[in-house]
Amino acid sequence: MIKVLIVDDDKLARKGIIALLNWEKYGMQVVGDVQNGKAALDFIRQYEVDLVFVDIDMPEMDGIEFMEKCSEEKPEIRFVVLTFYEEFSYVQSTIRLGGLDYISKASLEFTDSDSILERIEKKYGERNKNVSKTKTENEEGWNQLKKKWRSLYWIFDTIYYEELVEETRTYNPDIRRMERQIIQCIGKIDELLERHDTELPWFESVEEMLEWIDKIRKEYRNYETDRENEFMSIIKAVNIVERDFTHHIHASEVASQIGFSRSYFSVKFKKYVGSTFGDFIQNLRIQKAQQMLAETDLSVTDIAYESGYEDVYYFNRIFREKAQCSPNEYRKRERRENR
Repeated sequence: MIKVLIVDDDKLARKGIIALLNWEKYGMQVVGDVQNGKAALDFIRQYEVDLVFVDIDMPEMDGIEFMEKCSEEKPEIRFVVLTFYEEFSYVQSTIRLGGLDYISKASLEFTDSDSILERIEKKYGERNKNVSKTKTENEEGWNQLKKKWRSLYWIFDTIYYEELVEETRTYNPDIRRMERQIIQCIGKIDELLERHDTELPWFESVEEMLEWIDKIRKEYRNYETDRENEFMSIIKAVNIVERDFTHHIHASEVASQIGFSRSYFSVKFKKYVGSTFGDFIQNLRIQKAQQMLAETDLSVTDIAYESGYEDVYYFNRIFREKAQCSPNEYRKRERRENR
């Protein structure tokens, strides 16, 4: 049986919904009814609940806030929204939080109750297939993926970003689960850039979301503002480094170009990028070397020089530290795997 909780601040409305709908016919059982989101949270923490019929406008904790908190604690729970709102954009926002459907309270008594529960039962079954898939996903892999997106390093390092996109495609997480992470990332970036909240469109697939992220990443990299903004200054610094990393480039030179002192620049670079200036350059150079080892027949000496290293022995040592193998071993492995 699908265990149902009814949440509405109007007691008569709760009792009316319970009496009006033929729950048993569609394999559902009402296990409780409460008056607001706070009480609903307490209920789901104590009792097993699969589906919540929830009103939007309630005191203490409204339906949207409840759905957000419930999704964090019990992501498997689904919702049917009880509302007077019928705008499509509004309904979309509830679906993002795990909403299956909505019921217009204004027309409930004039609607065929069987058709309502039949529709909800069907959607619950379809969504549960995705929930089962989510539960069987490798949680360790998902946690690693989530950590990489949240780090914001993908904004600064283009090759890292491209690898993260491919990793996300391969993992193919549940679209709503992934969307919740991106909402947090974009919110954090907007806050750092001191700009208005970026509005997320409705995504039908992970691929569609990745295309949008690529577009928004380019916007962030090219974002211009008259305000003095540390985060924006560091993005400019990263653009300078990505353009010149194969040549001699020093932190003091880049700091001067963005109007920072050498010491202040080092602190802020580490804060926003997540690595030291020196490590960031080394990563870019080794990534370029890896690409050339895989795609060209250039000698290791030539690749070292093209990547920004004049001393091939130093290059070999740094490459081994970063890639856990020698350049020649890396080339052999890549060609063996890509035959």
